[in-house]
Amino acid sequence: MKFHIEQKNKHTTKLLVKCEDEERYPHCQHGPTLLFYTKDKGPQEGFYSCAAYRDRKLCPYYLPVKDLKSNQLNRVYNNLSGEYRKLREKFWDETYQKGEQHYCLTCNVPLREADLQPHSGHNLLRSLRESNINDPTTFLLPLDNDKGNAQYYFDLKALQFFENCLRELKISKVLCLGAPRLHGYLRNHCKTWLQSFLLDFDHRFFYFYDDDEFAWYNMCNNHFFDECQKREFLRFLKIQSSQRLLLFTDPPFGCRTEPIGNTLREITKTFTRINYMPHQPLPTFWVFPYYSEHYVQEESSAFEMCDYKINYINHLSYTDNGHKSRKLGSPVRVFTNVPLELLTLPIKEGYKYCSLCKRYTALENHHCNKCNKCPSKNGATYRHCLHCCLCVKPYYIHCHQCGRCTQRENHNCAEYQAKQRCWTCNKQGHTEHKCPLSKKKKQ
Repeated sequence: MKFHIEQKNKHTTKLLVKCEDEERYPHCQHGPTLLFYTKDKGPQEGFYSCAAYRDRKLCPYYLPVKDLKSNQLNRVYNNLSGEYRKLREKFWDETYQKGEQHYCLTCNVPLREADLQPHSGHNLLRSLRESNINDPTTFLLPLDNDKGNAQYYFDLKALQFFENCLRELKISKVLCLGAPRLHGYLRNHCKTWLQSFLLDFDHRFFYFYDDDEFAWYNMCNNHFFDECQKREFLRFLKIQSSQRLLLFTDPPFGCRTEPIGNTLREITKTFTRINYMPHQPLPTFWVFPYYSEHYVQEESSAFEMCDYKINYINHLSYTDNGHKSRKLGSPVRVFTNVPLELLTLPIKEGYKYCSLCKRYTALENHHCNKCNKCPSKNGATYRHCLHCCLCVKPYYIHCHQCGRCTQRENHNCAEYQAKQRCWTCNKQGHTEHKCPLSKKKKQ
């Protein structure tokens, strides 16, 4: 699901994104836009477009850089937060009797008894339980637009794994970026020793969480839609000497890594400034597919991939259950700047401790003495190729004409060589033997 925005012409050209200075960019209704451009033409020939949506049916904003005028730099104010706050106040009004809290899944609004009549033909949830209200992801229908805000919810095993990691790392505060299921789980199961704050683009959580634990937010441009919630967020970042804060993000896999990485850096800067600290990285968990490892590490070389396979309850292939599940398990992993030797993976779920790597790995991830690591990325048991001098997927064979291992079936040497990409740095134009990164490691 990882995507790259591209222009289609005679030669497909990758479109770059500039997001380090969004507040100086024009705004759409979803906050500061992003600047997209091609490398050959540069930013001056680029255009500004919505940070949240890559489908112009969802947000039509498009402005070429050359057409930008000073009056277009004014901020666009979204007044919907006041509306949502009023609905929340009515929903939580204590003068109503117990059991009168309802929700319309058709209109996505909370309701009281007197509000039910106009929604009589709709999909209604009546008399919400306290457990549902404390974690609305248990009944809210997940958003499923992959070109916008697609939501996939962690299964119980993943939630318990994260809880155990937070305990072992002695984390006392968690900032959840786009991870509403984790936030709901933590506030229900870990409230005695852990505080959680949710930043999410889905305004529906506005109805269930107070401003001191939720902010309506766009993670692609670090934009808050409500100033009151932003102030509470800044208060949450303030920690005591005995506290530790971890940043947890589960962005839609269609998000480009550049704006996500930029947001993580901006939050880290704010954290260190508020706490009068020298700049230092925040402990971070970034949930993303294993095949996007290169793009994550481009944003921060300190991020390493943990072997734990994360399952979702509402995705057919990102799970180890169901007829459409991958035989190698979910491709979703945790990328983190926390040393991997500090994370304990559950043995009963198919993980083991590697005494040579000094960290937990998957059972199928066999240590290679030649590579000096457990090399598997995708859930298969890799094998070492003496010609390539590295471990490759088990269904690869070495092609002497191409000078590397490749897929066994439907292999066209001419076509493959034209598109050959280095496995070390993921860039076209050379193979691993001539990779600058490999040469640096050997020095």
